[in-house]
Amino acid sequence: MKLRLLFIALFFTAFASAQQTYYNDVNLTLTGIPLRNELATKVINTHTKVLSYSPGVWEADRIVDLDPDDPTQSKVLLIYGYNDADASVINDRTRDKNNNGGGTGQWNREHVYPQSLGGFNTSPGPGTDVHHVRASDVQFNGQRANTPYAAGTGNAGSSGGGWYPGDEWKGDVARMVMYMYIRYGTQTTPAGVTIGNTNSVDANMIDLLLQWNAE
Repeated sequence: MKLRLLFIALFFTAFASAQQTYYNDVNLTLTGIPLRNELATKVINTHTKVLSYSPGVWEADRIVDLDPDDPTQSKVLLIYGYNDADASVINDRTRDKNNNGGGTGQWNREHVYPQSLGGFNTSPGPGTDVHHVRASDVQFNGQRANTPYAAGTGNAGSSGGGWYPGDEWKGDVARMVMYMYIRYGTQTTPAGVTIGNTNSVDANMIDLLLQWNAE
């Protein structure tokens, strides 16, 4: 699937393929923490559009979460979802973009980095940053709640005392969590939302996310 977020995920190594002009003023010969800091400066300085939670995030998700395989452009992808064909609505992968709200069979706004774990609310800022606020089935969102991410296989659900986002979504989740760390620093560390071994270079980083990104 196409990702809505193009981001340098493995900030411990410079990507030779990062040729976009966006990164022209970033020193991609750096590695480790210096590269993370360089990217943080870039992202913070260029993040000039801040949304309201309502209607801003609703409107944005209807655009950024559109299913690229839907020629009618009428459906959004639901994070963690995996099956539109069975009788259950909870695990739907797509839904009408205008069927949002708080009821069964509707989609709402899932904070990939939970508000309670990051200590933020829905005031403009991390709580309204659509780089990590995704369309999700209302009930599936409730099942995940603020459970940290953990290793697993197959479809999304509880796993190893945490929440596995699903084979399709784990790479997206990893990149969104790493974006939040770069954009908002120690308020939203990967270690604060992921169960796993800490990285030897940065104790705030979890190796599982690097694995998910690579896979």
